[in-house]
Amino acid sequence: MDGHKETVLSNLQEKTIFEERARYDSPANIFTIKRPAVPKHVFIDEIKRALAPDTPSEWIVLDVGAKMGFNYPATTPLMLGRYARINAGESLKGNFRASGEIYYGISGSGYASKADETIHWSSGDVFALPGGGQTEMVAGEDGAVLFQVTNEPELIFHNLDAPSPENAPTQAALYKEAEIKNEMALVHDQQKADPNVTGLALHFSSEKRQKMRDIHPSIALAMNSLDANEIQRPHRHNSVAMTLPIQSNNVYSVIEGERVDWHKYAIMITPPADLHEHHNEGDEMMLSLVMQDGGLYYHLRTIGFSFE
Repeated sequence: MDGHKETVLSNLQEKTIFEERARYDSPANIFTIKRPAVPKHVFIDEIKRALAPDTPSEWIVLDVGAKMGFNYPATTPLMLGRYARINAGESLKGNFRASGEIYYGISGSGYASKADETIHWSSGDVFALPGGGQTEMVAGEDGAVLFQVTNEPELIFHNLDAPSPENAPTQAALYKEAEIKNEMALVHDQQKADPNVTGLALHFSSEKRQKMRDIHPSIALAMNSLDANEIQRPHRHNSVAMTLPIQSNNVYSVIEGERVDWHKYAIMITPPADLHEHHNEGDEMMLSLVMQDGGLYYHLRTIGFSFE
């Protein structure tokens, strides 16, 4: 067999291999394809474990991925939450397949290191780290508990590796509790005077993300508040929400007609596009940290916010 025929035969064999990989699908309407729903869920057992005095230093994953049809951990289709429990004088390390990491200090104090940057944090602080590389969390003399959220499910979905920290879209930034409350107080009356306000909220960004007004390309982060004995107007949006209750005595949500009680520091999932409202029947302001995949929806111009 001459070289030309061998080349033609080889090309035909390669083409056959590629053709065998091809698949076709022909639903009558592509928009009727359904995926398992994002579940309403409150992670009560996980926060109890994180706060229990006999719990060792560990990452506690908030995983409902199987309920959404995934074979990997996920709290929502694009986000994964964890509690970090670090006992006094101990450290906790992690290598996360994510392009950004966001944290809230639930209790204690300590420092977080990534690459050549170190952030010293206390309870009530919010901070962000770039994705990629190793993260080390070290607790102070009283130990520490933190909440963490990353976009690991998003990178797994695309089968992408984490970037190096210097190339990550999220940069290290620290938001101190006192400054957060001060910023919220500055806009409280102005926001409350707006009849179409969706909530009294302070959104987090950074020098690197200021133009896009988010903290991460996929994740939007905000501190929400609701005055005592008030109700937030029913609304819906296409982005899923993970809510971390901070001040939550006698606070509950109604999601598609179902009451869901808040539990302090227990992450709650509000499914995308579900009609929901928040009720504060307590005597103090409600505070909560809310993470949404809103960064992605705003970029796509599909946030889909509406009342009722």
